[in-house]
Amino acid sequence: MEAAITTLDAVGAEKMTLRGLAAQLDSGVASLYWYAAGKDQLMAIVSDELLGRALDEAEALERADQPHPKQFENYPPPEPDGRTSTGTAEGLLQIRRLVLCLFVQMLEHRWLASQLIKAGPDEQNSLTYWELVGQALQNSGLDLTRQLQASMVVSTYASGMGAEVSQRAIEREAAEDGEAQHTAQIDHWASFSEEDFPFVHSVLGEFENLDEASDFIMGLDLVLSGLERLTWD
Repeated sequence: MEAAITTLDAVGAEKMTLRGLAAQLDSGVASLYWYAAGKDQLMAIVSDELLGRALDEAEALERADQPHPKQFENYPPPEPDGRTSTGTAEGLLQIRRLVLCLFVQMLEHRWLASQLIKAGPDEQNSLTYWELVGQALQNSGLDLTRQLQASMVVSTYASGMGAEVSQRAIEREAAEDGEAQHTAQIDHWASFSEEDFPFVHSVLGEFENLDEASDFIMGLDLVLSGLERLTWD
């Protein structure tokens, strides 16, 4: 498991092969088939392992009454609205903590988010993750249809935005002149008429303030605030 994770982190999912993994383990390819029927199943098993680590961290944080992983201490959760019930506020905080713990794993293992999109909730920890999101919504006052929809939206956001953030990071790290390309892109936007694109010109200077965490957490809080709003109806 650890060898597979290390290999995936080094070369990515596309280039990881069972033959290469077997060579790293000083073993034969056939021995790997004791654990997985092929690369797809191995990827699912390894992804589920990392999802399990996210679940363990979320549980530990909940016991310690910590709202989020320490990496995100500069991004405190929004204060609940006065119209929001205690059960809803607690549930949304639990969901936020779960998603951020998964995001920690996505940042460390850039290939994970895309794999979770492909895998779906078939493995043990994937199903547990979905179950915990659903349980957090059960005291929100939403009907069952909206609980289902909300749980799917949260899961889709986590993996989808996680994959987007991860891919941007991969491309940036792979580019020898990544900073120059970024500057060139901003200069290109700036070349358009400010009269026609006033908003674009107004925000160009803000790009230096953005990072992976701020992009992801801003979107997550928008999703959760939308769910909070639904509970007022």
